[in-house]
Amino acid sequence: MDLVNLTFGVSMFLTSKKVWARFLAPLFVLGLVFQLAGCGDNEPEQRKAFTEYLQTSIINGTKVKLPALTEEQKKAFGNYTKDYELLTGFSDQLNTAFSESMQSSMNELRSLNSMKAMVDGREKVEKAQTEVKAVQTKLDEIIKKTADSYAALKQPDDLKAVYAQAYGKIVTQQGDLAKQTLVLLDSTFDDILKISDFLKAQGDKIEYQGQVVQFTEQDALDKFNEMNKSLQNNQQQLMAVAQKIAQLM
Repeated sequence: MDLVNLTFGVSMFLTSKKVWARFLAPLFVLGLVFQLAGCGDNEPEQRKAFTEYLQTSIINGTKVKLPALTEEQKKAFGNYTKDYELLTGFSDQLNTAFSESMQSSMNELRSLNSMKAMVDGREKVEKAQTEVKAVQTKLDEIIKKTADSYAALKQPDDLKAVYAQAYGKIVTQQGDLAKQTLVLLDSTFDDILKISDFLKAQGDKIEYQGQVVQFTEQDALDKFNEMNKSLQNNQQQLMAVAQKIAQLM
C-alpha cells in the first residue's frame, strides 16, 4: 500500500472511530517516523561497500568487462545496485548493437580477399556500410540515454567522485572507442567502393593476377595508388583502435 492510500485509510479510520482518535493518531505518526528512519539505516555501509567495489574492481583494474553481481553483493550494495546496473547496461547494449547489426555482413566481407573479389562483391560492401551507419545512430541513442540516466543519479559526494571515474572508464572510454571504430569503418568502406568503381571503369585496361591488379596506363596506376594509400591508412588506424579495445576486454 503506498503512502497516499495509507494516509487516506488512516484518516477514514480515525474519522469513523473518533473515540480512538486522540490515542491512535500519535501512534501512527510515531510508526511512520520509525519506518522512515529505518529505511536508511544501512546506507553508509552499502555506500562504503559499493565505493570499494568500484575502486578495486573497475577503476584499479585493466579491463572493462563487468561481471554480474552475486546475490550477496546485491544485498551489500542495496539501492546502489541500480547504479552498477547503469554501467553493465551500457556495456550490454553496446555489445548487442555491434554483434546483432554487423556480425553477418562483416563475416561476408572476409570473402573479399582480392581486388577482383572486391569489385564483384561491391554490394556486400554497400550492405556493411549501411549497417555501420545504422549502428552509429544506435550508438548515439545508447550514449545519450546512459548520459541522461547518469545525470539523474543522486549520490553522496564521496561516492559521486569515485563513480565518475568508473563511468568514465566504462561508458566514456568504451563509447569513444566504439565511435572511432564506426567512423573508420565508414571511411574504409568509402575507399573500397571508390576503388571498386574505379577498377570497374578501367575495363580491359587492367588485368587481375591473383590478389593484385596490373595496369597498362601509368596515370591510372597513380590514381589507384593514391586511393589505395587512403585505404591502407584507414586500416592501420582501425588496427590501432582494435588493439586498444583488445587490451580492455
